[in-house]
Amino acid sequence: MEFDIFFSISQTPDHNGFTPSEAEMFANYYEQLEAADRLGFGVAWIAQAHLSTQTQQSNSRPVVPHWKGEVGLCTDFPQLALESFRRTERIDVGSAVVSILASGGPIAQAERMANTVQFLSHMDSNRKLHVGFSAGRFEFMARPYGITPRNEVEEAAWPALRGQIFMEASEIFLRLLRGDIISSEDIRSTVLTRDNFRSDEDWSAVQGAAGGQADEIEIDKRYQFEEIS
Repeated sequence: MEFDIFFSISQTPDHNGFTPSEAEMFANYYEQLEAADRLGFGVAWIAQAHLSTQTQQSNSRPVVPHWKGEVGLCTDFPQLALESFRRTERIDVGSAVVSILASGGPIAQAERMANTVQFLSHMDSNRKLHVGFSAGRFEFMARPYGITPRNEVEEAAWPALRGQIFMEASEIFLRLLRGDIISSEDIRSTVLTRDNFRSDEDWSAVQGAAGGQADEIEIDKRYQFEEIS
């Protein structure tokens, strides 16, 4: 049986109310990582987060209104991954997970992951970078990067539409990592139907916002770009 290990690096008070500093948190992480390497764990999976959980509590729509401390201190997985490889000998490193809707979006994230793999190959050609990705744990982390409704139809379709935006971003991200030359014209279109929604009422609200009873509603692409690679 093989075992991996997961690191969240959440800066929260302990049972006595003590909150470690960021320096202490990362020192503890490196100590635990090096121990996991010696013990033979396969992959060190690192959680990534963006923006302050504390600050977002003052937003008009806080996603995590009562959390004490910060959900995660790893805001830059590629940098921490490379440092983790430098400090270890055998263990692989993986993201659990990188949000491809935040931190510049899927194009920026694909470029950074590709560079990280390239740098790793100069350090150690036998170990691997494992890439787990998602839309993000909390919606507030993607809002400043433009992942918000652009009109009444999108407002009515949220959060079902957010899942479709993630599908669009995923295709961009994966095809760039594969080495494809792509433009936004090559990427899937988003067409909403009743099947995208949990109830007839939810779908009717979207139809109403679109001004009719259409069976399909096409949504403009979130990412517009000419050929890139």
